Amino acid sequence: MNQPFTSPFVYAACQHGAEKILKELLCEPLGPYRLAYSQKGFVTFKSNLATPPWSRSLPDHPLIRSRGHVLERLEGELAEPMIETILQKVGELDWEHLHIWQRDIAQPGWHGFEPGRSALASFLVEKFNAALDKRGDSRRASSDHIASADTKILEVCLDEPNRWWLAAKPVQTTEDGWAGGVYAPPIPDGMISRAYLKLAEAIRWSEMPIKPGDRVVEIGSSPGGACQLLLDLGAKVTGVDPADMDERIANHPSFTHWRSRSLQVKRKEFAPFKYLICDANVAPNYTLDTIEAIVTYPTSRIEGLILTIKLSDWEHAKLIPDHLERVHSWGYSRVDARQLAHNRREYCLAALK
Repeated sequence: MNQPFTSPFVYAACQHGAEKILKELLCEPLGPYRLAYSQKGFVTFKSNLATPPWSRSLPDHPLIRSRGHVLERLEGELAEPMIETILQKVGELDWEHLHIWQRDIAQPGWHGFEPGRSALASFLVEKFNAALDKRGDSRRASSDHIASADTKILEVCLDEPNRWWLAAKPVQTTEDGWAGGVYAPPIPDGMISRAYLKLAEAIRWSEMPIKPGDRVVEIGSSPGGACQLLLDLGAKVTGVDPADMDERIANHPSFTHWRSRSLQVKRKEFAPFKYLICDANVAPNYTLDTIEAIVTYPTSRIEGLILTIKLSDWEHAKLIPDHLERVHSWGYSRVDARQLAHNRREYCLAALK
């Protein structure tokens, strides 16, 4: 069908602080874009070519949480007229679902803040759905819907309560299908630490096929948030850490604690494991050196890795391609990186043989 408009603008949402690197790498002369607008955690760019809303030509980088084609910027003090403006503008656009999400107000984990959970977005979802019902339109808005591949997503990105960005995109990747690029897993009662959220998101994003009964080792396991998730999945888990584990994990029948640093464990001891998780607060090369020594040992059978790589400085994000190439050289055919919504200044590296 003929689309009513094209646009040369795209947006990239990210963690606070990451926008500096994205602007440097995606803007001319290194990239194809020119900077149009910048806020903490949200940047828009202009390209030389106007593209339709469902074009698959969108910026791509591990630090980008969400991306899309910008259709319009709206400002106003009242929600209802802004909603009417949007629905009138996209009247002829063949969108399938509307995602409404808010730009991060802080760093993940700051005073309990987690991306993706927004009272403002939830309020506007109700307003948009009421307006759609009034028009006899059965399509829905949501702030937690997970869209499948090739779904045509309309977005309202809440930069400020009175400043919204209307955008659109086709779902090309798993994370494109999450509102604002945020996967919000169910939070269990008594969650031990944020590591639970990080690993839940990492497994969903990477599609790591961990199944009940699989043997998984985690390096840097204390106090046990990631182990808690793995045990919930039915895995048999070994945690490697000199520090104490939460007693709920320590006493779990499917958990074993090696009270040691990983370098003190003989490499042959890792032979029974199928997956390795590592989230240690050390420099990237230290993490990679440690994991390389384990997975390249002759008896290693580790098929999948989920590694949290710390970024003590945002400039270190420029080394991500080198990290991926190094892990690929260990014999892993699929190696990907993404700064998860629940990561802090770090990123997730996932690899699968």
